[in-house]
Amino acid sequence: MIFLAVYHRKRRKTSRGEVERRALICYTKADESEAIMKKIKYMAVVLVTGLLLAGCEEDETQNNKDAYRQIGINCMQEGDYEGAIDAFQNALDQSLAVVGEEEIDTCYYKAAAQYAAGKKEDAIETYQALINYDKKNAQAYFLLGELYRKENDMDKAKENFNLAAQYAGTDYEMYIALYQECYAAGMQTEGQEYLKKGIEAGGKSAEDYAQRGRIYLLLGDYDNAETELTTAINKKSTEASLYMAQLYEVKGEDEKAAGLYKEYIDENQDNPTALICLGGMELEKGNYDSAINYLKMALDLDAGSQKQEAQRKLILAYEQSGDFASAKSEMEDYTKNYPNDEEAAREYLFLMTR
Repeated sequence: MIFLAVYHRKRRKTSRGEVERRALICYTKADESEAIMKKIKYMAVVLVTGLLLAGCEEDETQNNKDAYRQIGINCMQEGDYEGAIDAFQNALDQSLAVVGEEEIDTCYYKAAAQYAAGKKEDAIETYQALINYDKKNAQAYFLLGELYRKENDMDKAKENFNLAAQYAGTDYEMYIALYQECYAAGMQTEGQEYLKKGIEAGGKSAEDYAQRGRIYLLLGDYDNAETELTTAINKKSTEASLYMAQLYEVKGEDEKAAGLYKEYIDENQDNPTALICLGGMELEKGNYDSAINYLKMALDLDAGSQKQEAQRKLILAYEQSGDFASAKSEMEDYTKNYPNDEEAAREYLFLMTR
């Protein structure tokens, strides 16, 4: 009622001309509003279309990047390292100077292809670029150190290995890889120092205890290994069971080892390490059919660096079981994959006569 009273006091008579003028103003403003709305709708359509096109371009760029990367990997597997270098560079060119995890991983592939192609300096340059981008990139330091180790430049190898250890944090795999590199170069003492740094990394998770137990196992400190692994198993670490089985095996407690290996395999049938270990134990006990089964399962998986060991044991299992035809067939494949194994070459000549 108050509002109406105020409104009533403000009302006054208006002339016909003023009414027409107000009507014209209202019409004009309505017309302008409609025009503005049309313009807004048009701009919205343009914006949405632009976003869709940009999205399509981004999808196409990502698809191209993935395709070039896969081509590079395929070329690597086929030994076409020059083709791999070109493909990896094309993948990186799609990124338009944007650096993410995928680009960094592609650079690792590119450096590996460069070194395999005999372009050592180019590989060093690629690794150095990764380090310049991230001064704490332990993986890049390790790979650069590995390259220098292969080139017998041990001073530069150790320099980069030390930096890799410095920035490894709780990456236990890095400390173990450094140990293995040093072991391959005949530097066992230096390798053990890297393992000790891994123990010092600390941590109280199940994974921490499992990895420390694994490191103690490599150091030959079986008492501490068992203590750490027991704690890890109590914390429900699956991997700790595998390392405990390996500990029992080196201590000569074969029954305990075999039992843990089997338990582990029941839950982790995609782990070649356990399959190869159990296959080797079955081979030593003369259970050839069982050994062959486990070793074939391991080879059906991506055994990686363990493939040679698995294939060698499989050949031995076939041979000792009296299946010389299968042993010969497997040996033919083995000698193609590992032509520098002179002992295998001599054994192949023996199998040819059977």
